[in-house]
Amino acid sequence: MRYLAATTMLASIVLLTACSATHGMTVPGPDTRTTIHLSAEEGAHLRRGMRIFLESVQGIADGVHRNRMAQVARSAERSGMGMIEDISFSDAVSLPPEFIIMSIDTHQKFDALSRSAAENATKASALEQLSAILANCTACHTMYRLAR
Repeated sequence: MRYLAATTMLASIVLLTACSATHGMTVPGPDTRTTIHLSAEEGAHLRRGMRIFLESVQGIADGVHRNRMAQVARSAERSGMGMIEDISFSDAVSLPPEFIIMSIDTHQKFDALSRSAAENATKASALEQLSAILANCTACHTMYRLAR
């Protein structure tokens, strides 16, 4: 039993190493992302928003999987432009302009997916739109980090 567990672990490590080498993953170097400094309250608000994004993505993926486009529409709408209605001007101007542009684009993409799903989009179309949303999330997390 120990031999099997050790062999499985070793095989997993070899596979992960091989996969990371073939998919362009590298060992992390110094963090060169732009640091965003926010008050504790602003940081908590932004992190809460990112958790809502993740909940929306999970609901979208589940809805697509189950072919429930109404669920996809509701889940996507939750992270649409309505999410930023309570952001004050002073909070917005404290963020990098590129961050704001990407944020607005992401909220608009969620709204577009919501509308499309409400009009009975295909699974392929919904997944394509979700992929574009996640590309924004990945780009943002690649470019920025929140100060602790």
